[in-house]
Amino acid sequence: MENISIKNKFLTFIIFLIICTIFYLYYKHDVGNDTSISEWLINYQGGFTRRGLGGEINIFFAKLFSIPLRDTIFFTQAFGHTAYLIFLFLYLKDLRFNIIQIFALFSPLFLLYPIAELEVLGRKESFIFLFFVVVLYFSQKQFRPVVVNSIVLIFFPILCLIWEQIVLFAPFFSIILIIKNRLSSFLDVLVKLFIIFSPSIFITLIIFLFPLSNQGHIEMCSFLINEFSERCYMSADLLIKNTIYFDTLYIHKIENLFPEYFRYIMIFIIGFLPLHLSIYKNEFLNRENFVTRNFRPLNLYFYLYIPILILFAFGHDWGRWMNITYSLSVLLYLYFIKEKLINNKLYNFFFLKIFLKKKVYLFLIFYLFAFSWNPKNLWSGDVASNSLYKIIYRSFKIMTNYILNL
Repeated sequence: MENISIKNKFLTFIIFLIICTIFYLYYKHDVGNDTSISEWLINYQGGFTRRGLGGEINIFFAKLFSIPLRDTIFFTQAFGHTAYLIFLFLYLKDLRFNIIQIFALFSPLFLLYPIAELEVLGRKESFIFLFFVVVLYFSQKQFRPVVVNSIVLIFFPILCLIWEQIVLFAPFFSIILIIKNRLSSFLDVLVKLFIIFSPSIFITLIIFLFPLSNQGHIEMCSFLINEFSERCYMSADLLIKNTIYFDTLYIHKIENLFPEYFRYIMIFIIGFLPLHLSIYKNEFLNRENFVTRNFRPLNLYFYLYIPILILFAFGHDWGRWMNITYSLSVLLYLYFIKEKLINNKLYNFFFLKIFLKKKVYLFLIFYLFAFSWNPKNLWSGDVASNSLYKIIYRSFKIMTNYILNL
């Protein structure tokens, strides 16, 4: 089976996602216990703290335009996620895909996940995705290395101030920088990356060494109450309770081996399966840099996954971690394809021959894989079912209730 263009179908899917994104963000931006709003309330009014820059930006615009803080947060969330989806389509629109790659592109751990799991929609990782796609765009051959180097040098530390856990995903950005700069030796890699990431390293050390005090947290929350009638809850409330010092390790118990850990092992295996099959036995086409010279694609990915295990060690939001990890992984793979760094072959796995002959079976398998399930956000949550159906039903129900209440 030859690679095919899915430009029109993918555009339809992107438009659907953008409409759902704006619709649901607006629907939940006034909900008093929405988690995605709570993490954008964190600010510097009680002193410097991790994740405070996003709140300060929203506070600035709320005061500038004399509008409610939640409205500025809604605009920030809608802009970040919508811009990401638009730039992603523009980056991918000319690619042609084989059937396994199409499965990878529509994995329930990727684009549909925030819409299916509304607790995740509007979280700060949308700006990481947007930033990564921008980095991929400026890593194309027509741009000089200094362009992408400067972008990472300037904006990566800014994103650290918005969501410090981005540092665990720095290896994904490092792969792009190594390839674009054609760094061939380990010493070249070490020196160049240290220079580019030095501001981010400094910011991360400051965040780690100077956490917000209890009194500072009280002042931050008092400011929100006095200025915007907003209380500290969820992420804003947990800011000094669940810290970056691994004080949540108590969640890990031997009795969680089944079903919680087993469930997420299966989510990883099934959700990442099309991506891993796409790079299975494939090789890099050149040996011009340290990455392509020393790693096979599949092995490289498993090295990239290792730092992210820290999140699973001390965090509760395992569904989010899966979504972020998969999103950056598949975007990196698409970069390899677009830049012709990897051989783009569809290997004849035994089950492919069966399903390619029976298009009805193929469509059924695709629907069941892409649109019938998704992990919940919290690690203790069971796997959700009928994702696409629930999105449509939930949207119809919200619109009906709104019309009836007019």
